[in-house]
Amino acid sequence: MIHLPSFEIIELNKEILSSDNFNNDVIVASAEGSHFPSENPDDLYTSPLRINAVMFILVLQGTAKVGIDFTLYTLMNPSLLMIMPTHTIQVYSRSEDFKAKLLILSQNFLDECSSIKTPPSATLYMQLRKNPYVLLEPEEAVLLNDYTKLFINKIRLKNHHFQLEVLRNTFIGFTLELGNIFVDKESIHKQPVLTRKEEMFQHFLELLLTHSKSEHGVNFYAEKLCITPQYLSLILKELTGKSASKWIDEALLMEAKILLKTPNSTIQQVADMLNFSDQSTFGKFFKKYMGISPMEYRKS
Repeated sequence: MIHLPSFEIIELNKEILSSDNFNNDVIVASAEGSHFPSENPDDLYTSPLRINAVMFILVLQGTAKVGIDFTLYTLMNPSLLMIMPTHTIQVYSRSEDFKAKLLILSQNFLDECSSIKTPPSATLYMQLRKNPYVLLEPEEAVLLNDYTKLFINKIRLKNHHFQLEVLRNTFIGFTLELGNIFVDKESIHKQPVLTRKEEMFQHFLELLLTHSKSEHGVNFYAEKLCITPQYLSLILKELTGKSASKWIDEALLMEAKILLKTPNSTIQQVADMLNFSDQSTFGKFFKKYMGISPMEYRKS
């Protein structure tokens, strides 16, 4: 597999002239023609790279040429481009009057908005991964642009005691509006033809939903899929940017966070329900990812 430069969201924000930023987890910025080269439009502007975040580019004016997974897209007004961490990105050119809004979300923010109880559908994931660009109706562009303004308003609520929760709810509303728009888009709505690796990913997610509490090792899932642990990790890394062990740990962590918010269960009982050998091992696992103990998380 080709190893490409990967930008973290904090590094990406340094390249943006002006933006509204919440803890390097949610960034809203404007992109204009001056941010991209106009001369020699057929020449390569950037080497292939990836970003460790999800980026939405809402094109409001002009055109631009962008490569996603080495496929050239001509961005037109109005349209939306969705860039995932596994996408390979190249920027070629833009028109002088190009204007767009950027919404950039860190993987950490997205993980906090999700729940293992409702894991991402591999089919939907592949639909978006294979169809990252959609043309919009004018009213759809206005609606999504209003959401970028709403994000900005929430980011600027510096003294709000529940700012993170407000931003999460704003994102949930944004995704629901996107879903409503995509229902009528033929390229997104139709069932994609999955490759063998993508089918493996689908089956892995199904296994993870059922067994994440009790099975913590990559070997279990690989055996169920009749492949080696190394090949399973290779598939997941290629398709999602995360290894098999990372997927398993994140699923286990989400289950732990849900159970810790259940007041009737002790920390020891949560450790038992998640099949940890003892409370100490569970505590070390939880603190590794969250930076605080299970008890501190429960009290927060």
